[in-house]
Amino acid sequence: MGCFVGIDVGKSKHAYAVVDADGAALASGEFAGTASGFVKLQRALRGFEVEAVGMEATGHYWRNLWQALGHAGYACRLLNPTATVYYRRMSLMKHKTDALDALCIARYLASVRPAERGLGVEAQECLRTLARSQAATAEQITEAVNRLHKQLDLSFPEFPKLIGRLDAPKALMLLEQYPTALLMGRARTLADKCYGKQNHRIGAPLARRLQDAARNSFGCAQTSSDALLIRQSVRHIRLLHEQSQELIREMEALVAEQDRDVANLLSVPGIAIKSAAAVIGEIGDITRFATAKKLAGYIGAHPRFHDSGNKSGHPRMSKAGNKRLRRILWQCTIVAMKHNPIIKAHYEKKLAEGKKKMVAIGHCMNKLIHIIWGVLTYHEPFDPNGGIRVQKVARNAV
Repeated sequence: MGCFVGIDVGKSKHAYAVVDADGAALASGEFAGTASGFVKLQRALRGFEVEAVGMEATGHYWRNLWQALGHAGYACRLLNPTATVYYRRMSLMKHKTDALDALCIARYLASVRPAERGLGVEAQECLRTLARSQAATAEQITEAVNRLHKQLDLSFPEFPKLIGRLDAPKALMLLEQYPTALLMGRARTLADKCYGKQNHRIGAPLARRLQDAARNSFGCAQTSSDALLIRQSVRHIRLLHEQSQELIREMEALVAEQDRDVANLLSVPGIAIKSAAAVIGEIGDITRFATAKKLAGYIGAHPRFHDSGNKSGHPRMSKAGNKRLRRILWQCTIVAMKHNPIIKAHYEKKLAEGKKKMVAIGHCMNKLIHIIWGVLTYHEPFDPNGGIRVQKVARNAV
């Protein structure tokens, strides 16, 4: 008869508990999160026929232990902390210690017997880490561009109106060479300057408008110190863009190697590679969600009602799930409303019903989640004119 091992992962030491198939405790103890500590765990488990080892996916301290257990030949299960928390409440445990947490995990493993995930845990963690790093880099780009806007408000406030986006190659090239209005107005070969991968020229018309604006600029910050700060901001934005592209390339390579459903996910208009990597990394094995509604609940994209007594409030998005995935899918929904025919038609339908724009976008996000669930569950690419099963799932989203 096999037994089950639960491990409560800590920063420097871990607690373990061994139970039989009925949940009866067989052994328990602690070991350090080091190579010698892992040897101690192996010695403790030597006399048992271990069927599975389970631990919670909290923090990052579990990853070294997970890899060591896998290399040692143990069947590992990564558990959702929310599931084990509810199991602990059902067990009516009065106290909470590391030893009791390990025992709870072991009993949950013996009782529920969760299946192994289809997508490798290491690959999923890599995708999740890359996607979160790319999202953090995108936020840094926004902050750097906002800082550059503030600097230009004082040195050359007319520049953004003539050029547009400040993180575009044209704007970055101009600001690195002529960061202030004073330097821009004195430029002699401005029309011949090139930018971008295709080496586009600035051209005489734009150069003339820029210099006219620079010579009559209302900006006051024209010192060498102001120029230095703007140049540094430009270089910082360029570096962040390079890091973002490097992360995206790594995600592309990883999803091509690890998961065959990513190509189907990318067939959904509105979902790019960074969004697909985030979806796969955060969701993991789609079989964890029996229905699209359960996936929407995990993301927190379902309506939440606030009714009490005679008071009846308007339903709002729950926002109780995975906030990172919800934010990414919200952005995907905005894009899909323009390029995905099903989402676009659904948005127009909700507006015709009298829904407010934000409420209509929420409905569209829910429908996009249904499409994602159908694509990943049935292993089919998205096709607005075909894909019967995927379309059926999408129609079930109200």
